Amino acid sequence: MRTADVLRGHDKLYRRRRWCPHTPHPKQAEFLSLTCDEALYGGAAGGGKSDALLMAALQYIDVPGYAAILFRRTYADLALPDAIMARSHEWLAGSTAHWDGERHQWRFPAGSSLTFGYLDTEAHKYRYQSAAFQFVGFDELTQFLRSWYLYLFSRLRRLTGSDVPIRMRAATNPGGIGHRWVKERFVDEKTAKAPFVAAKLEDNPSLDIDEYEKALNKLDAATRSQLRDGVWVQDGSGLVYHAFHRGLVVPRPKIDPAKPWRHILSWDFGNVDDCAWGVLGWEKHCRTVYLLESDKATDMIPTECAEKTDELGERYSFDRIVGDVGGLGKGYAEEMRRRHGIPIEPAEKVNKLGYIKLMNGAMERREWLMCEGEGNEKCAVEMEELPFADENKLKEMPGLPNHLCDMNLYGWRTATAWGEEDAPPPKPQKGTPEYEEMVRLKEREESMGRAQKAREKAWKATMHGRWMR
Repeated sequence: MRTADVLRGHDKLYRRRRWCPHTPHPKQAEFLSLTCDEALYGGAAGGGKSDALLMAALQYIDVPGYAAILFRRTYADLALPDAIMARSHEWLAGSTAHWDGERHQWRFPAGSSLTFGYLDTEAHKYRYQSAAFQFVGFDELTQFLRSWYLYLFSRLRRLTGSDVPIRMRAATNPGGIGHRWVKERFVDEKTAKAPFVAAKLEDNPSLDIDEYEKALNKLDAATRSQLRDGVWVQDGSGLVYHAFHRGLVVPRPKIDPAKPWRHILSWDFGNVDDCAWGVLGWEKHCRTVYLLESDKATDMIPTECAEKTDELGERYSFDRIVGDVGGLGKGYAEEMRRRHGIPIEPAEKVNKLGYIKLMNGAMERREWLMCEGEGNEKCAVEMEELPFADENKLKEMPGLPNHLCDMNLYGWRTATAWGEEDAPPPKPQKGTPEYEEMVRLKEREESMGRAQKAREKAWKATMHGRWMR
């Protein structure tokens, strides 16, 4: 089929039912009719997402040289019995298309192809750095990191002399590690960069809605809202700092000179990788800790870290300086101490997962806040996107930026431990023996204070008399 024939409309292709067994439903047809570079389909479960995405990938499959790829997060996801790769076999088995099991790829008579891939780690995206596609699709986009999704834009290439558009398409439900950035990019009207075609159960006539709803009713309320109605509520699943949200980013507090503040400088040394630093501050006897400012830089040496410490010290009076002095950080800390006289202390690193849980609790209580600022924005992005390596949540996913997160965690832990020491003891309840003892001591202190003032007054009068003589 000539390119011009294909471009006259997707309807003609699907009426032939050569590659797709059914005509698109109205919402699917709306999605397929989009000509923009980027678009998202879905919202609720059962809205025909996988079918819509597979139809979009096959839309120009009769054009010679056309190449499409569809991603799931893991190969296990890809190989599920009712997943999108299995759906392709239902549609294409017995056709003139040929399946290559080793490459997970369908080859078509026109010389075109549809490949299935997965992206489970930061390194996986580089598998495709030499590939070129006209269509890239993500099934369950909220299971992916923003950086992985954006990287695949670099793999989109237009066919020489062809009018076939290059397209990035995705389908998803709310929830998952990518919930925040997907909502920001497609769903929120104020921040959306590309169209979002919202589909619900009712938009898929092929589904037995009653039976599907029975299954959904067994889920918790948040997940049911996500899957049944496509409500974009955050569940934080799989994120290390799941309690972080942009409502915790606030203007810098006005510091009252009459009220003492403590300041901590926190470092996370990355040697050839990023070195991250940040200043955390809080008003004495107050539980709320602020990340006042932070940033990171690549290829810093110990002398540069010391110079940055001195620069920050001109604006803050640091009560303590802490850093990750394990591994490569040990050499940094030693040189900063010996050559530059900076009293850097080891950061508390034992039971890191326990501290992460405590910090999530502090964020939920708004006992940790981030001040607005360019450097802190980098830390906010890390906290929004840093996932656990697996469902067990025993370690962070390797290979992703986390130096600002770690710096903040070390500083916050030091601040809260110190804050607990600073905090005044709780006042006893009236009528208890502890309360009576407190009253007695207070009266004694006041009496001793009055006596001391009387003695000082008498002493001054005596000395004044001597000087006058």
